[in-house]
Amino acid sequence: MKNLKIILPQKSTVTETFKVLGNCGMCQKTIQNAALDAGAKSAVWDVDAHTLTVTFKEKKTSVDTIQKAIAAKGYDTPLHKADDAVYNNLHGCCQYDRSESLVQ
Repeated sequence: MKNLKIILPQKSTVTETFKVLGNCGMCQKTIQNAALDAGAKSAVWDVDAHTLTVTFKEKKTSVDTIQKAIAAKGYDTPLHKADDAVYNNLHGCCQYDRSESLVQ
């Protein structure tokens, strides 16, 4: 009797790190939750370095989708700048210096 071996394709998991501007623990919570809501499996924002490390499955989401969700919450990313009205609605301590442009 022959054994039949079935190989299922593995979903590719990717880890990316990129800059996200913000200031405090409230920013951290909002940024991380936005990334998770956009499909990231994990999201850790470093308050001091202003970098977000996300892990996600390529078939479920993308860096673009994650960054768009973060910008929709008022935080600039390398791919998307937050709308001025949304940024202006951030709590006072969360309004970071926007003179450093991340959008290329």
